Amino acid sequence: MGFRVKITGGNDVSFDETIITAVNFISDTPDTSNARSTDLSVILKITGRINFSLGAAVTDSTVELANWALMPSDKADCYRNVQVQVVSGGQIVRQYTYPNAFVMDYIEDLNDEEGVGTFTILLKQKKDLTSKIELKGNFEAS
Repeated sequence: MGFRVKITGGNDVSFDETIITAVNFISDTPDTSNARSTDLSVILKITGRINFSLGAAVTDSTVELANWALMPSDKADCYRNVQVQVVSGGQIVRQYTYPNAFVMDYIEDLNDEEGVGTFTILLKQKKDLTSKIELKGNFEAS
């Protein structure tokens, strides 16, 4: 199984199966609720490798993720379109689309032993546009 991520609406970035190592889809309601709450948060947690490239032979798109995380809320492109595809056997088996996602947390984990860093980005859909999230599955084989 692999993952592809495409982020558009600013400086576009894409990650393929060689970079993304895990994706978590999280639907979160308040823990204090005694009934189905209208206060729903929908979150994507994406984890991957940071492949540093000496001499800029390959673009390190995680720099754009870090810059997006630093963007203030008064900038229009602090909200971006995020599409995640889950791929199995060369076929897309699930696709998540968040049309108005923003960065909740961005973490880079670097150490001098492995030589490859990891990143984790926590994205949330803008609350008043939660109904715009698309979750697709059951794709036909091509």
